[in-house]
Amino acid sequence: MRITGYKRKDTEVEGLIEMESIAIVADAKKLKAIASFLNSAAEEMEKMGSDFDHAHLMDKWSEWDASFPDVQVVSTKYI
Repeated sequence: MRITGYKRKDTEVEGLIEMESIAIVADAKKLKAIASFLNSAAEEMEKMGSDFDHAHLMDKWSEWDASFPDVQVVSTKYI
């Protein structure tokens, strides 16, 4: 398992960077939405097998707001 991300502000680093740890600052409702998305993405990954590419929280959560960071589940074929 790897956790990667993008920095919000411009930096010298381009693309995804591997994170040693992450911290999610959110209320319980938002954490439950993220948990639901992760479970749904895992089910989609199991169904699609090697055809699974990636999924975005922003595409699946009706209450997602443009000020929120997106959460992506990405196939291991990209690592």
